[in-house]
This record gives sequence, C-alpha cells and structure tokens, in this order.
Amino acid sequence: MVNKSKMKSAVTGLEYELATGTGDKAARPNRSDAAEPQVETSATNDEATDPELQDVEHLLEQHGLNVDELKGLWDHFLEELKDLPSKKPLVTVFGAFLLGYLAGRSGRK
Repeated sequence: MVNKSKMKSAVTGLEYELATGTGDKAARPNRSDAAEPQVETSATNDEATDPELQDVEHLLEQHGLNVDELKGLWDHFLEELKDLPSKKPLVTVFGAFLLGYLAGRSGRK
C-alpha cells in the first residue's frame, strides 16, 4: 500500500524530471529521429503580384497596422502555441477536453 510520504516523494521526483527534462528517454520517442516531411518552397514573387494580398496590406496600413509586425506577432503566437503542452500540460488537457465537449454539443440538435 502506498502511503502519503511515498506518494509525495514520487511526485517530487516527477516534478524534478519535468523541470530538468530528464527521465525515461526510452519511453519517449526521439523527435530528431522522426521523419519530418520535407516541404519544398520556391521563392516566387506570387505574393508581391497578388492584387488581393496587396489590397489587404493596404487596408491594414490604412488602419495603422504594420504587416511585418503582424507577421512577427503571428510567428510568436505559433511558437507559444507549440510550447504550451510542455509548459502547461494541464491547460492543454483542459483545452482539449473543452474543444471535444463543444464539438460534441454542437452535433446535438
């Protein structure tokens, strides 16, 4: 039977492993070994000649928003979103549960 002191000791050890990034590396897949799909990008000027994109950029500039600043903010948001599961796992689990609940409720009539 597990008592309170053993449980506290185990939790403390797990918190330390989580904080330092150590632990059972055999149980976790190595992300560098995973084959990532290679996306080929070409440096074309399609974006510069797209009239709809130019219209959106012009509207943003009219309202005092810098396109490059918005792109930087979007990139920063994506980086924070990628780091969220490792920094705040409970928030991630709660968010996934909430999204599943809302998707389930929206399917009902």
